[in-house]
Amino acid sequence: MHRWQVRPSGTEGYRTAEVTLGGLDTRHLSSRTMALNDQPNLYFIGEVVDVTGHLGGHNFQWAWASGHAAGEVA
Repeated sequence: MHRWQVRPSGTEGYRTAEVTLGGLDTRHLSSRTMALNDQPNLYFIGEVVDVTGHLGGHNFQWAWASGHAAGEVA
């Protein structure tokens, strides 16, 4: 990610906002602690991780649950 920058060209605003896709592959994380397998004290949670749920609160639940898992061991 060496100084890679993303510059959005525009937005439709909150009216049509949804979650993002992509992120850190879950195979690189401990499912118990959310720590990076190769760097045990580095944690990734929420939409930074490649987990996508249906609309309706699933992504919020993932963010809260993954944050809780990481917080318990951090």
